[in-house]
Amino acid sequence: MTREQVMLYKKSGQILAQSLEYALSITKPGIKLADIAEKVENLIRENSAQPAFPVNISINEIAAHYSPVINDDLVIPVDSIVKIDAGVQVNGFITDAARTIIFNDKWEKMKLLARKALDKAIAIIKPGTTVYEVGEIVEKTINQEGFKPIVNLSGHSLAQYSLHDGISIPNYKIPKRLRDKTQFFRAGGVYAIEPFVTTGKGKVKNGRDMTIFRQFREVKVDSLPKKIREGYLYIEEHFYKMPFSPRWLHNADFPIEQVEDIMNDLINRNIVCGYPVLIESTGAPVTQAEETILVGKDKTYILTNTKNKEK
Repeated sequence: MTREQVMLYKKSGQILAQSLEYALSITKPGIKLADIAEKVENLIRENSAQPAFPVNISINEIAAHYSPVINDDLVIPVDSIVKIDAGVQVNGFITDAARTIIFNDKWEKMKLLARKALDKAIAIIKPGTTVYEVGEIVEKTINQEGFKPIVNLSGHSLAQYSLHDGISIPNYKIPKRLRDKTQFFRAGGVYAIEPFVTTGKGKVKNGRDMTIFRQFREVKVDSLPKKIREGYLYIEEHFYKMPFSPRWLHNADFPIEQVEDIMNDLINRNIVCGYPVLIESTGAPVTQAEETILVGKDKTYILTNTKNKEK
């Protein structure tokens, strides 16, 4: 990795860390989720960066992938667990991090445990560490406290314009016979580590709703109906196959009805895909902690910490 690339990753991480601190400061019971997401996303843009994906605000049993929709009237509930997961990209160099906020002290142990598992995982990472060592320590840390990790959610490697770049980092112990010897941390690699803690069975299921989408293939513009072309071109130009929210089309002055037509048409043509909201399978509460790290030859940087903290 070049020095310039490292600096872009560090810039991305600092903007994200500051944006999440801001998100924590404005998230209170009764506040609209849409207001939080819009303010955080706009703050990222004001810092000469772009959201790498729509801000996720996942409440209680929702583990991931809920981002406010157009005219969303949902508010932060009292006594809730709120996970805010955001990403920043600078010239395509992406960082990804999440924070858990609780509004009832009974969730304190779960919140701290997600962070504890994350910190223990990061502490062992160096060039050559396998992803399976991380999964094992995450599960052990969480199980010791009487909780469960979510086993079908994982961390991931990152690359330019690629949010999930091929390496998955499990949150549980995988038997040795199933391990791939090529799955280890490399110097110069960038990775998001993200344990989830629950009182439930430790698995998520797909909800009915999809609020986050991504263009995954290109088509000839002339093949699309005229009223769809403008939206397709906007998505292709501005989101570069990165996850996006239909809110962003509406914010760019596309009328709601047109946004609905654009999304329905592009989904039906398999040009755009959606990501289902992910819910703990038994409806149990979930906490999360996440940071993006840069693995160096001699030290590991937590990019999404306001101090770019070294291990």
